[in-house]
Amino acid sequence: MKIHKRFACFALVPAVLVGLTEPAAGEVRFTKIVVDRTFRAEGVATGDINHDGKTDIFAGDVWFEAPDWTMHEIRKVGTYNFAKGYSQCFANFAQDVNADGWIDSIVVNWPGKECYWYENPRNAKGHWKQRLVTRSACNETPIFVDLLGDGKRKLVCGTGGKITWYDVPKDLEKPWVAHAVSGPKAPGTKQYSHGLGMGDVNADGRNDIIVTEGWWEAPADRTAGPWKFHKVNLGPKCADMFAYDVDGDGDRDVISTSAHAYGMWWHERAGAGFTRHEFFKAFSQTHAVHLVDMNADGLKDLVTGKRFYAHNGRDPGGKEPAVLYWFELRRPAKGKVQYVPHKIDDESGVGTQFEVSDFNGDGRPDIITSNKKGTHVFLQQAGAAGAAGGKTVRLFDGKTFAGWEGNLKAFRIADGAIVGGTLKKRIPRNEFLTTKKEYADFELRLKVKLVGGKGNAGIQIRSRRIPKHHEMIGYQADVGQGWWGCLYDESRRRKVLARANPKELAKVLKSDGWNQYVIRCEGKRIRLTLNGCQTVDYTEPDAKIEQRGLIGLQIHGGGPSEVRYKDIEITELPGK
Repeated sequence: MKIHKRFACFALVPAVLVGLTEPAAGEVRFTKIVVDRTFRAEGVATGDINHDGKTDIFAGDVWFEAPDWTMHEIRKVGTYNFAKGYSQCFANFAQDVNADGWIDSIVVNWPGKECYWYENPRNAKGHWKQRLVTRSACNETPIFVDLLGDGKRKLVCGTGGKITWYDVPKDLEKPWVAHAVSGPKAPGTKQYSHGLGMGDVNADGRNDIIVTEGWWEAPADRTAGPWKFHKVNLGPKCADMFAYDVDGDGDRDVISTSAHAYGMWWHERAGAGFTRHEFFKAFSQTHAVHLVDMNADGLKDLVTGKRFYAHNGRDPGGKEPAVLYWFELRRPAKGKVQYVPHKIDDESGVGTQFEVSDFNGDGRPDIITSNKKGTHVFLQQAGAAGAAGGKTVRLFDGKTFAGWEGNLKAFRIADGAIVGGTLKKRIPRNEFLTTKKEYADFELRLKVKLVGGKGNAGIQIRSRRIPKHHEMIGYQADVGQGWWGCLYDESRRRKVLARANPKELAKVLKSDGWNQYVIRCEGKRIRLTLNGCQTVDYTEPDAKIEQRGLIGLQIHGGGPSEVRYKDIEITELPGK
């Protein structure tokens, strides 16, 4: 394996509000990391490639090793001229294809050409073994998505005139198993077709497939094709497409953005059809886009940017700055929609595919791109989801119990974490370590680990100690098998107020690892997010219940168990 040394470059980049006279609801800031300034790919993927506990980056021919971004070859490295040509990576995805515990790289070289997967050599030297996925992956936006809703991503693209999704074969030496969604000569299946996406268009619990000419309705058996096609106009040529309830009226709308011209649209569901609304056209070539809640307000926003020199400067606006933006979805009134643009950067942009994920494990979505400007990471900063002027503070310094009180025979500090309980003996009763300060409206972020995945614990919010008693009374973000992600009412109503969806939770929960909890309390509304998945959105109906109190860390009484809490920080929000 050939190795190339390089050094990372860091810059603090504020998200600048564009086209508005009022401030954003929450300031989102990013740290920009320049991984590599060379044009290597227009697709990118991430993961712990070498099992050192750090998140690395795939970019077509190579991978970059964190934290110094040492470059390693996966296959023969090409030389690509950004002004005159293209790379051999239109899309890059990461998956443990052969289930050996090491993530592999999946690369779509060129629209209509081969897609290969490269087996991770588990730190052995040399180029990675190449195997064929499919001989033809058509459409300029092949997608790699959780099509079946089982937590396992599938490649979806056009092949032989049919929209097709692919599954890993039992014999890894063979091409992947193809499942036809459409009949022949289907829209979206030509070599350079534009526009492809996935989402539950008809809200039946199954993910459908979307193109600009309509959508295929997923049957109960997703391997049974062809799927029923609903012909409908979903706008001009575009990139990624999404089904999402943009206006909050209970049905699913469709979102799309122009791949090579100007325009971003949401298509409002109107009976069997859709009404198109353009909400932005200040820059062109939005050739890749993600739908994700960037500011933890419960609404999914958009992240996109310019695909710089997509057609070597010949597209409308092709030589304008390579900007990167996120678009904040707001609903100022019932049925009203506003997308607020926030500029992140003007010297990077996106490629034909990029990634938005929690790159550094702090619970916030980060942005990773690779294109003709090079490879970049944008890390979202602490306090991003707080209100304007809100300051994020650490509640635990990692060394002392300063600011906390409780039975210190039940809690200790180890390895920068607050530890409750023990695996050596039974826990005689519930114990709580609480803040000395009370909080009303806030966003609390912390990491929680239930050692061995057994036992029970929780995070008390807006709670109080019961006088002359070891118990607390109030809301609890629960921890434990069957309890993770739920909102419980401790010692008051003594019941689950809102339960997490087990199917969705199973996709993100690390039963014996660190889990990132985000707890947001605003007025009577409480939202819980676990590892980026919102599990609870609860509004308190009882006006008599106090919406202020202490924060507490629990270890539940019972059998031997141990819970750990760390990276505890809070942003106070203005009261409603």
